[in-house]
Amino acid sequence: MKAVIWNGDAWPNGVTYGDFPTPEPDPGWVLVKTVANGICGSDLHYLQGYTRHLVHDENLPAVMGHEAAGVVAKLGDGVEGLKVGDRVALEPLHACRELGLPPCLMCQTGNYQLCPNLSIVGVPIGRMIPGGYGEYGLYHQTRVFKLPDQVSFEEAALLDTLACTVHAINLARPVPGETAAVIGCGIIGIDTIQCLKAAGLKDILAISKYDWQGEMALRYGATEVIVTQGKLDAVKEVKRLTQGWGVDQVYECVGGNSEVLKEIPGMVRPKGKIVMEGVFSGSSPVDVLTLLLKESPLLPSMCYSYYEGKREFQMALDMVSLGKAEQATMITHRFEITDWREAIQTAIDKNRTHASKAMFVYS
Repeated sequence: MKAVIWNGDAWPNGVTYGDFPTPEPDPGWVLVKTVANGICGSDLHYLQGYTRHLVHDENLPAVMGHEAAGVVAKLGDGVEGLKVGDRVALEPLHACRELGLPPCLMCQTGNYQLCPNLSIVGVPIGRMIPGGYGEYGLYHQTRVFKLPDQVSFEEAALLDTLACTVHAINLARPVPGETAAVIGCGIIGIDTIQCLKAAGLKDILAISKYDWQGEMALRYGATEVIVTQGKLDAVKEVKRLTQGWGVDQVYECVGGNSEVLKEIPGMVRPKGKIVMEGVFSGSSPVDVLTLLLKESPLLPSMCYSYYEGKREFQMALDMVSLGKAEQATMITHRFEITDWREAIQTAIDKNRTHASKAMFVYS
């Protein structure tokens, strides 16, 4: 198959386009022909070398891409409930049971996102499974979801991100009448705003670095936007808008090498919750004393799994299917896979291109 291939060196030298072995589905697994795949910020962290230290060399070369949707192309032995040609959404997380291992403690308790054997399709950690930067990807049958007619491939490709925010909301359990601040207005931030709105919150502050992101946050449900442009003191603004108390919940949706965690304790009111959704590439300082004095819990949110017995990926699919979350309009740039270089550079240069979400769309 044709694929965008990463050899481990930093962008752009470490990325090429060419032939890669088409995977074969083992028993219980499904080969899916990729139709759409989003370019995720975490992909860029790997390609640019920021998280290279997390990658084992045996996982290289790698076909990235964990935000995929497509059509069933081939079934491994024993697969039930699916047929060739089915339109499907694809959960990339695979843990002990899917990998043929005895279930660990986390898998036994339903927290498979915390499994030490966690392998994510299109991510070069754990067991490397080729993803949506190639024409075909492999998924265990339990990670393949039939698409309702009203959900497009492009919308389905963004379900992984939405499921992550569903999990964050389920951890924090916001209730109507509470206030929230969302720091970072990329896709994770926008989906968090949508989930908070669906949970019944009417006062949602969005904190963005750029005007165009702030405008987007307002379109998706934020009631107030604070655009810092690297200068404005967001803590003072949050306090001004909340009579000096701060908000009930803060959602950190930046990650990377940001030092935003320094500021967050000043934004939350006593007993308020702080949810970390962003993936940090290194250590980040936290004002633990302020958290202690406020009795404010810090809740890291890692991917998704189950909530009250239901798969959170399915919950995300249901939100889109029922019109409770808008996904398609977040896609600002679409590229054929043969235009991979322009696609990835567009995603990297989002402050110039205003690329909220760049996506590979296979013709």
